[in-house]
Amino acid sequence: MNPILIVIKDIKNDKNVLKGGFDKAIEEGRPAVIAKIIEKSEYLGVYNPEAEEYFVQKAWQEIEKAIEEGRKLGINAYGIVKIGLLEEKIDEIAKEVKAKLIVIGQKKLSGLKKLVFGHGSKEEGSFENVCPVLLIGKK
Repeated sequence: MNPILIVIKDIKNDKNVLKGGFDKAIEEGRPAVIAKIIEKSEYLGVYNPEAEEYFVQKAWQEIEKAIEEGRKLGINAYGIVKIGLLEEKIDEIAKEVKAKLIVIGQKKLSGLKKLVFGHGSKEEGSFENVCPVLLIGKK
């Protein structure tokens, strides 16, 4: 069954995103995939493999907490951590898991607005070509 894809930045600030995604998973009787994408340090002009490994470990700790929350609610939840550009990795994960819906916080939209709302050309791709997007929170 196609899962609900919940994209979090951090578990503390994305409680509403998790809740919204879990609510949709319960409502539709679907599993949930909780994803965290780490921007590569080399995109910031510096590459530090030790720091990257630390960020991956911290990301998995947050994902595991979120999975536990979902399982307490009776949701079959699992996690994914990817390293790369946010919009590319969300698109990649959504296709990999054949997501029924992407749930993401609006505060993450600064770099995603064109992609989410299809302001680029269709060749550039957009989430709307993969599945619907549910935005949570205030802009």
